[in-house]
Amino acid sequence: MSLIPEKPIVISPTLAATIGLEETVLLQLLQECRSHGTAQHSQGYDWINLSGEKLLSLAPFWREDDIRRLSMGLHEKGLLLIGGAPFSEQQDFRFAFNEAVAATAAPVQPSTQTPAQPPAQGTYTAPHSAKTIGTSWQPSQDAVRQLSQLGVTQSFAEQQIPQFVAYWRDRNVPRHSWESKFIKEVWRQWQQAEATSHRRRQEVAVSSEWRPSNDALQILVRQGGINANFVEDAIPEFILYWRDRGDVSSTWDSKFIQHIRRQWQFYSGMMEQDSMPRAITANWQPKESVYDVLQMANINRQFAQQIIPEFVLYWQENGSPQCSWSTKFLQYVKRQWARHNQTQSTDTADGKQQGSNPKGRIRDRSIIDAVSDRSWAS
Repeated sequence: MSLIPEKPIVISPTLAATIGLEETVLLQLLQECRSHGTAQHSQGYDWINLSGEKLLSLAPFWREDDIRRLSMGLHEKGLLLIGGAPFSEQQDFRFAFNEAVAATAAPVQPSTQTPAQPPAQGTYTAPHSAKTIGTSWQPSQDAVRQLSQLGVTQSFAEQQIPQFVAYWRDRNVPRHSWESKFIKEVWRQWQQAEATSHRRRQEVAVSSEWRPSNDALQILVRQGGINANFVEDAIPEFILYWRDRGDVSSTWDSKFIQHIRRQWQFYSGMMEQDSMPRAITANWQPKESVYDVLQMANINRQFAQQIIPEFVLYWQENGSPQCSWSTKFLQYVKRQWARHNQTQSTDTADGKQQGSNPKGRIRDRSIIDAVSDRSWAS
C-alpha cells in the first residue's frame, strides 16, 4: 500500500525560495487546473473559471481565507491576474497567469544575431513591471467593485485614496499591483472603522437604575469572597460618581468590579485589625484608613467628620458592642452620602435652591433608621 494515495504536488524549490512555499503550491495547483480546463482568451491572456469549492477540495490543508490571502499575494507579485472579486468558496474564481510579464522565452532574434539563450533549468525570472505610484493614481472601477463586494462603501474607499497615495509616494517603493495593495489596505481600514463604530454603539451613560450584571456579582461575591451587602451598598455611590462625570462606556461591569475590589482591600484590613467586640467611647474617631476608602468612593472627608458626633451618641445610648466601629461607620457614611446626593438631585429637578452650609442637616431619615439598615449586618 502506497503512503501517497493521490497525485503529489510538484513544486520548484527555487521558485519556493523566491516567492514563498505556500504561494508556490497554489501557483502549481492553478497551473494544473489550467492544463485540465478550458481557457477563454481575452485581452491577450488565457482566463480560467474555477469553482471555489473545487479549489478548496484540491487544497484541503487550506481554508477560504488562506487561498484568498495567497492568491492576492500572487496578484501583488505580478504573477497572477484576478478577474472580479477575490477568492470565495461560494462563487467561481476567475484567474489568468501574467504570461506577458513573466514569460521566460526570449523574443526571436534576426538570423544575423546569436539567438538568446533561455534561462537555465530551475531558475526563476521575476517580472519587471513593478513601478512607483503616481501622484494622480486612482483605483479602477474593478477595484472599487471588489471592495464593494467586501462591504466597503464607495465613499469610504474614495476617502482613503489621498492618504494612500501620499504614504507610498513618500516611500517611493515600486510594486507590481497598486490596486491589490489598495484593496488590502482599505479593507483593513474598513474593518478597524467597523469595530470602532460597533464599540461606540455599545457605549452608554450609567443611569440611576443601573445595576451590575449577575456575572459581575458572581465574580465579586462567590469567587471574590466579598460581602454581598458591601457590594450592594457601593452601587449608589458608583452611579452618582459616573453620572456626575457624564462618561459613557461599554464596560460598566468591569469598572464596578475594579472599584469594589479596591475598596474591599481596605475594608478587609480594618476588619482584621478589629476582632474584639467593645462599646463605643465618647471620644471615638474613625481610623485614617476609613477616609482612604471614602476618598476612593469620592466622598468628602468633611461630610464624614460632621456626622461623627451623632453616630457616637446613638451607639453610646444603644450600648451594643461591635468588633469594628470603623467599618460600621464607613458603611453608614456611604449610605448617607448616596441619600444626600439623591435628595439634592431631586430638589434641583423640582427647581428648589440647594443650601451650601456644610453644618446644616443633610439626611432625609433619622440615624435610628440608618443604623438599622440591613447592610449593617455585615
